[in-house]
Amino acid sequence: MVEHFSAQLTRIRQLSESTKEFRFQRTDDRLVQYDPGQFLRFTFCDNKGSFERSYSLGNFTDASESEMDLVVSAVPGGRASEYLFGCNHGVLAQVAGPYGRLVLPKKLPKRLFLIATSTGVAPFLTMLSILKADNVEVVLLFGVRNRSEFLYADELVTILKDWTNCTLQLCYSRNEAQLNHFENNGYVTKVLGGFKLDPGNDRFLICGNPNMVDDCFNELKLLGFSTREVVREKYLFASQTGGNGQADLSDDQKRLIAEKLLKHKS
Repeated sequence: MVEHFSAQLTRIRQLSESTKEFRFQRTDDRLVQYDPGQFLRFTFCDNKGSFERSYSLGNFTDASESEMDLVVSAVPGGRASEYLFGCNHGVLAQVAGPYGRLVLPKKLPKRLFLIATSTGVAPFLTMLSILKADNVEVVLLFGVRNRSEFLYADELVTILKDWTNCTLQLCYSRNEAQLNHFENNGYVTKVLGGFKLDPGNDRFLICGNPNMVDDCFNELKLLGFSTREVVREKYLFASQTGGNGQADLSDDQKRLIAEKLLKHKS
């Protein structure tokens, strides 16, 4: 059920050189209702007026049930990231949600792949405690530019220490030297191709860069997977803002937004 409420910025934390975590808390202190993987729509107000952006909740560390952690990367010319990166504690936002289908299947599969690039890791963070408790075999396949952009590295390494049924593979688009056993140079599709995949037992949740999402899905389709086994969420980054306060979107971005709206209505 969609709710509408106000929230206040209470914490800002640097995750990497280009990424920050913004914690908002409901002003009424009520619980934030959502399924792990879903997103909320935040309405902010800058000197050009109000504007809206969607963010998956990345509650992974010490957030309470009335708080929401947003993982945001700086986008040159991006209205939302420029606004948030310039904000101080106490800023208010109007929030609506939850929305989205990037959630755990009702019946957990034999093996689940969580594939993401950059801040696309956020919706998966909220799922890990559930998957660990159920001892599901999980493959975390994350693509980033370089080692410094590996978000929540310490927290993820800690949770994986005693989770023998979980495999982490990092993929660097910019080559790194002296790789650890879980690190790879190249894109996530390269590492994905090294797994023996089974449409009968494997399921996929994919989130992040639209090109990565499409490339992974195209490879999986060749192996017999369909939208029943593969759930996708494409992240859009509006980098230009017109005088009317609306993002100047490309035709491809408009198409992706239309796809999202159709999913939410269905």
